[in-house]
Amino acid sequence: MPPALGFGRALTRSRRLPGPTKSPSICLFCSFLPPRARFPPLQPSFQSTLPRSRRKPQPDAIRSQTTASAAPATSSKPDSDSNPRRALHRALLDLQSHAPGYVNTLRLQLALRNLTQPPGHESIRVAFLGASPPASSSTTTTPTARRNTTNRLLRLALADPLKPAQPWEAQLEAHDTATHPLVVRVGPAAAAAAEQHHLETDGTQIRQQEKKHVIPELRVSSPLLDGGNLELLIAEVGEALFADGVEVQVVDDAILVPTVEVASTTAGHVAPVRTPVHMAVLVGDGVLGAAGVLGLPVSEGRDVVTAAVNFAGLGEGDLRGCPLVPVNVDAASEGLALFRADVSNAMKFEALWTAGNVGRISKWLRANVLASGEGVTKAPVRNLVRSVLRNARAAIQEAEVRELSSELKEKVSPGSIAQLDQALSEWAQKAHEELQQQLDIAFSGRQWRNLGWWKLFWRADDVGMVASEMVALRFLPDAEKGIIYLAGRIQEAGIVEGQKGQPLYPGPTLIQPGTTSSRQDEIAPLTVAKWPTHIPFTRNYLQEKTVPALQALAQKLVIHSASLGGLSSALAGLSYLSGLGAYECGAIAALGLILSFRRLQQKWDAAREYWEGEVREEGRKAIRASEASIAGVLAEASKPRDDRHADLEELRKAEDIIKQAEDALSRMT
Repeated sequence: MPPALGFGRALTRSRRLPGPTKSPSICLFCSFLPPRARFPPLQPSFQSTLPRSRRKPQPDAIRSQTTASAAPATSSKPDSDSNPRRALHRALLDLQSHAPGYVNTLRLQLALRNLTQPPGHESIRVAFLGASPPASSSTTTTPTARRNTTNRLLRLALADPLKPAQPWEAQLEAHDTATHPLVVRVGPAAAAAAEQHHLETDGTQIRQQEKKHVIPELRVSSPLLDGGNLELLIAEVGEALFADGVEVQVVDDAILVPTVEVASTTAGHVAPVRTPVHMAVLVGDGVLGAAGVLGLPVSEGRDVVTAAVNFAGLGEGDLRGCPLVPVNVDAASEGLALFRADVSNAMKFEALWTAGNVGRISKWLRANVLASGEGVTKAPVRNLVRSVLRNARAAIQEAEVRELSSELKEKVSPGSIAQLDQALSEWAQKAHEELQQQLDIAFSGRQWRNLGWWKLFWRADDVGMVASEMVALRFLPDAEKGIIYLAGRIQEAGIVEGQKGQPLYPGPTLIQPGTTSSRQDEIAPLTVAKWPTHIPFTRNYLQEKTVPALQALAQKLVIHSASLGGLSSALAGLSYLSGLGAYECGAIAALGLILSFRRLQQKWDAAREYWEGEVREEGRKAIRASEASIAGVLAEASKPRDDRHADLEELRKAEDIIKQAEDALSRMT
């Protein structure tokens, strides 16, 4: 389960398995398919999620601006995979048509709309959501005050201290977002002035829009965010979100696709409308509000979902290390009012504004909303596409696992399949536990500690022996025996695939110890064996490739350190012969020795840490690859029914489309 909103180098490794490696995080045993791409356009906005008869007509100036911004996307180059943005758009449309039940359609449409806009000029939606758990209703803070915190925080984040209070600031603070959500559009002062006659300080325009049964809108101008094409939604999250046992997907949908109630009839009836956003800010009030926000399980990172909680009277030391953004809305508001009243209050404004900590929210908005360069896609758009693809892949893989499990249980006796599945799960769990425990023992043992940098001068030649012995004795010995035993149980169950009446498992060809052939540096080909060979292959790889590299690095560092120390000592001696004093010459020699030892310590400690991490990571990959090899044999044990075969083909086709989209996203600027 993802963490709650508790927000909770290198040794050279040779190529080993088929396929060009494009990312260092790719599994050692994965094979690669060539990326493909295909497809054209789509377009929603905050109002497009409303029923067609309820949508607010765009002003002529805004409509002409929208048409102009969309024109480059429709009149650009011909369709070609060389255009990654068009390829990504085509892949997302294919995903929407082939797997509509496994993708969040609203978020996908938002991503498609962004891809039709010029790079770096995409419209970004951010939701400011008031988060008030039920327990906070018993506090002395009134519900109205808690709701107003969100409006006040947004006003402070958008306000310009160098200008007097604008009419929209009073409207924003006076609006009740608990009953009527509000859309705030940030744009240049000229665009805001074009509609100034629609905005009255008494909130008349907002009430008129409410009578038209659409989400009321407010246009503001912020000097730092005018060029970001920013749309803000202010609303409240439901109290049901804070109930115990709420699933992560439910929380993510409630935050990134918030539901707002829009008037659907003149009689006051309302209809829920879901509005997807790129990012969200959860705004709480007080300690209970912070506790409620921290308890929400959110899978997205802080660049997508962040939280701000209004605290009054707490110092910086009280909130050090807090995963939330602590703000003091009262202090920031007081500082802004003092500065606008008299510029001579600049010092007081600076102190109160710093204590209010509202600048962190403004900085977070600017960092994500403004483009990092001309023609560069904004980060929130990339994060949105990644999130959509990640969730779609997880849903498709879950459905595929269900289909495969159902097929296998129909082919072989259900009891045998259940026992083998349970045995495979138990083996994987024990293997991961063994990997962690045995490597912890090895890396905390006396032999490994004796290879510290200060002992490296007389133990450099022992590095290879100690590291190779650790790998041979501690790297998954019991897991290798367990996987062989499990392969025997599968053969005993009657699952026959090989020519000699036994299952054959795909795996890498073993590198024979001591091999000096040039083929050892080539990609290790795949083969089939009576049991998975990933663990012994990885052990041989570590011993034959990484251990010699680690020992060579140790010897190299010792030679460099000794050379630098010797050169500094020789320089000190020459300086002494040339007439410098003994103290000066000693200082030269000492400086050289200190620099050489410091470099030796940094390089060697980093190399040891990297090698430890590599051994752990390769062990984890070997376990996963062995488990996947066993699961693949079980999956091929029976022929799928025609209808399920078609379903699996559709799922795999959707996975291919996701791969195409990920490849296009990685190539897109």
